[in-house]
Amino acid sequence: MLRRLFRDRQRQVAEQALRSRANRTALKVAWAAVILYNVIGLLDIYSTTAGLSLGVGEEANPLIKAAMLHLGPGWIAAKLALQLLISCMVLWFPHRVVIGIFLAAVAFNASVVYGNLRIAGLF
Repeated sequence: MLRRLFRDRQRQVAEQALRSRANRTALKVAWAAVILYNVIGLLDIYSTTAGLSLGVGEEANPLIKAAMLHLGPGWIAAKLALQLLISCMVLWFPHRVVIGIFLAAVAFNASVVYGNLRIAGLF
């Protein structure tokens, strides 16, 4: 019973994603949002490494902090891989609700990057 419900829901989500991708406007907005997200993500890496190398800050995100501790410079590749995964998810399901939530997260991340740049004295 549960397995059937899960399969039905999975099919519904896949169909909704397909319809969302067929909407050209939604797809264009999703691409623009993903590009903006990745530019901000690259600026986040830059501002983080600048702040850390200048000794004026520390990483506040516990996930990235753990990656820095365990992966050394490999944390950058891990962060970029995560950005790629999130970007693909948004492009797979460019529904207006998904895009809206994603843009809110992008705006928050932009504010963090702005703060990082200010702390590092780069802005």
